[in-house]
Formats: sequence, C-alpha cells, structure tokens
Amino acid sequence: MKIIALTAQAQLIHAEQLPPPCAEQLPPSRGSLRGNDHQHWAGTFTGKYGVTSLADFLASPDAQIQAATAYHSQVWATLSGNYGAESYIGTTIGGIEITQSGLVAAAHLLGAGTVGKWLASSGATNPTDGNGTTLTAYLSEFAGYALSATAPTYASLLASEPEGGAGGTGYVYTKPPLSPTSGTGSAAILPGRKSHSFASAAEGFRSATGYHMGQVRTLFIGVVAMTVLTWMAYVVFTKWHGYSHGVDSIRDMTFDILRATVVSLVIMLLMV
Repeated sequence: MKIIALTAQAQLIHAEQLPPPCAEQLPPSRGSLRGNDHQHWAGTFTGKYGVTSLADFLASPDAQIQAATAYHSQVWATLSGNYGAESYIGTTIGGIEITQSGLVAAAHLLGAGTVGKWLASSGATNPTDGNGTTLTAYLSEFAGYALSATAPTYASLLASEPEGGAGGTGYVYTKPPLSPTSGTGSAAILPGRKSHSFASAAEGFRSATGYHMGQVRTLFIGVVAMTVLTWMAYVVFTKWHGYSHGVDSIRDMTFDILRATVVSLVIMLLMV
C-alpha cells in the first residue's frame, strides 16, 4: 500500500493505484501503519514536489494540493479506463445525477472497484464504509464540482470558495422546502424530505422497491415455471398411476399428457 499523508488540508490517502509521486512503498516486512488511533507514514519520499520527508510534506500546503490533484486524476483514470465511468456522466441512478466529482469522492470513500461495480449494477446495492457512510451519500454531497488536472495554488484556494455544479453537468441540488422545527404550524409537523425525479418508471420502481423491474419479472417467471412444471409432473404421475391400475387406457393417458404438455409450452412461451 502506498500512503501519502493525512493532513488538515487534504485527507490523503490510501492510494493503492496511485503512481508514486510523493512516497515509496514500504518493504512488506516493515508494514505501512503504526499506532492504534493514528496512521503514521514510516516510509521514504521520492522528492516529488520538493518533498523528501513527512515534515516537508506537512509544511507544504501546495505539495499536499498537488498530491491530492494527482490522486483525483489517478482515481478518475481508473474509473473511466477500467469501469467506463465516463459513459455514466449525466445519467441518473436512484434519483442521483452521476457527475465526475461525485464518482471520485465515492471512490475515495470505498474504492474505484466498488464504485465501478455499483455503476454496472445500476445501483442495485448501496455499500457503506466502516463508519456506515453510504456510497450514494458521497455521490450526492460531492456532485457537480469542477475537477482539474492542474493543481491550484494554496493561496488561490484560500481566496475562493468551491462552487458545486461547476462541472458542466447541470447538477443542482435543491433542499426540501420544509423541515421539522420546534415551532408551530405545518413546518413543525411535516417532515422535510428530499424530492426525487426519475427519468423513467423503471428508475422510480427501483428507487421505491430496491429491485429492478427485470429482477421482479425474472422472479415471477421462475415462480410460474415452477408451478407449471409441478402441475405437469402431477398430471404425468396421476395418469400413469391410473393406467397402471387399469383406470385409464393408454390412449387416455397419452392424450392427457400431451394436452398438459401443450398447455405448459403455451404458458411458458407467453412468459418469455
């Protein structure tokens, strides 16, 4: 594992896939973490950004910002190159518009692989980290921010405020108009709820039930198929039993079994 640092300016980083611009990987025998409550870098630095020690890194906000920018670029390269994340930009999954900054933030929380699988599943699950923070929480909270491959200076960050929705995706988050209060009136009794809009009935169905329409259809077909096969087996068994005891003739047995087979096939064809 390559670790850069955990600082006040930028929360960095367990960056398994980050090229080593700042820090070299520790030998496996030494390990990379020490202490019970804090993570301490115990390896060496490469000299990138003028950083040759942890003290240098902590003393240089610009180096930290450059490292964070490099990390974001690497995460996005992994998301787009390995998981086709770029094709999801501007789409909506579970009522959340997918943006580049939201995906990078979610990957920071849970890893690019988890985010890639979430995209491929159309949000079938909602993974959480060790603290219970969900993937979709980060996806929403950090949606629509501008990401640049060029690191800004620390001074420029101090002089400005980040603005959401600058990524050009048209993402605008509107807070609920009413929220619970301790006063009187409707605002005191109506709970605030985040409104959702869906591009299709399928998205609304999945958001409400947690399942895709296709999954429900597959389940329904499976139940019907099992019922039909059970009925078919019952017909064959009872007709054979009747024939073996002289109740039914071979002609009656054959006719009833063929009729049951045709009915079963028709039902199965209608379900396809």
